[in-house]
Amino acid sequence: MKKLSALIGIIIAGVSLSGCGKSYLDINTPNPNAATGATPELVITNAMVVTASGQVCNPNLGPTNFISGWMGYWAPSGSYATNNQDVASYNETTAFANTLWIGSYRNLEDYYYVETSAKEQLKPYYVAMAKAMKSVVFAQLVDMFNNVPYSEAFQGTLVIQPTYESGQSIYEDLAKQLDTAASIMASPAAVISPGAESSDVMFGGDNASWIKFANTLKLRLLMRQSQMSGRDAYIKDEIAKIEANGGGYLDVDATVNPPYANNDGQQNPLWGYFRTTSGQPTSGGQADYWKAAQYAISILNSYNDTNRLKQIYSENDQGTYAGSILGSQFNPPGNGTSSIGPGLLKAVNQNAVIISAAESHFLQAEAIVRGFMAGDAQAEYEAGVTASFDFLEADGAAAYLAQNNVNTNWTKVSGTTAQIALIIRQKWIAMNGVTPLEAYDDYRRTGLPSDIPISISPYKIPANAEIPVRYLYPTSEYTTNTENANAQGTIDYYTSRVFWNQ
Repeated sequence: MKKLSALIGIIIAGVSLSGCGKSYLDINTPNPNAATGATPELVITNAMVVTASGQVCNPNLGPTNFISGWMGYWAPSGSYATNNQDVASYNETTAFANTLWIGSYRNLEDYYYVETSAKEQLKPYYVAMAKAMKSVVFAQLVDMFNNVPYSEAFQGTLVIQPTYESGQSIYEDLAKQLDTAASIMASPAAVISPGAESSDVMFGGDNASWIKFANTLKLRLLMRQSQMSGRDAYIKDEIAKIEANGGGYLDVDATVNPPYANNDGQQNPLWGYFRTTSGQPTSGGQADYWKAAQYAISILNSYNDTNRLKQIYSENDQGTYAGSILGSQFNPPGNGTSSIGPGLLKAVNQNAVIISAAESHFLQAEAIVRGFMAGDAQAEYEAGVTASFDFLEADGAAAYLAQNNVNTNWTKVSGTTAQIALIIRQKWIAMNGVTPLEAYDDYRRTGLPSDIPISISPYKIPANAEIPVRYLYPTSEYTTNTENANAQGTIDYYTSRVFWNQ
């Protein structure tokens, strides 16, 4: 156990995006660090740490921090001039998502290696882990790019230019993979390697939690498709399969912790983005660049949500809460704007979230309201709000839900449309600084929250441009997988929607 923990510490000290095999991504970029002889136990640990690092703001996994800007959570400080290449201009190029694409596929290489090697070594627990985790990453690729290389992506030199598969077909296969992961975890043979519990940096060898994780992730993928015409029967049938396995859904946060430590490269990714090892704010376009958005502060105040406000953001140098406006050339400089608060930046060794308990409850509430599953929608909605308060270590969830002066009490709204709007609003609050990609996905599929502010940057082209609906395929694909990338046609990040965004 001690030896394994020490090795894990060495791995996370230099969390890399290098994979364990050789894929089409390595045609022109050899990977000298590829650990082709590593055990599934060690590789899965590093892979999960990398996946966790990309959920909020890790620059090694591309422009995910832009999403917090687009979703009204963060905005650049007034200390930085707006231009035609920043978050507020909405100006994407094919170089914009290179790091996200390459980093995600390198991450997936690790999961592919774990799955195949664990099958050979008769370690079903790790097979199930890999299936569930690769579903997280592949779903996020589809959510940002739509059609992507899938079944041919990890065939090495046999397929050096993999074809793109449709986002919908990938989603459907991921649903099957998650069913299989849950089924494997339910089998008596799925036992973590003796003495290697620390290799499972999310659930520590708890099969039941992995089943809940797989079920919740599948529900997330199904609810993505809730606005598509003709998908209701499919969604109901697939939810029925989840219900049939009896494993339930997450009621605790699914988090990764390897463990994190106060050394360069070993900090919790959110903490390390905003704090140095000495505890000071980072510089160079991180803690001094990303500040609170005025929109989010205003929404929290309008809901009398002061307890969460104090946890999500910090006071500015005037002792108040003030944010920036995306695209404005007149934002307060430096500490004149609130920064990220103590409920998000708890400690250097805090857990990193993959799926929150709050999201799980809000997904269930929405599925019930839409008639996809049975249950008490109000109870799940209120559990989602409470879980958000708990995560942020904020007091007063019960009093907040009982307020009569704001539209937060479930009994004060009626009809599916109003209830969905209420769920998505509270989910949007809960995803702030936790998993902002989920808010972006909700916004694109539902148009909610409907008042997310559009950037007022003078550098937008066209001037009336709204929030992009996807990322462009990266330059790396057009240079190394040219024919298949070009076969996707001309991509416009304002109009070329992913399959579920109808």
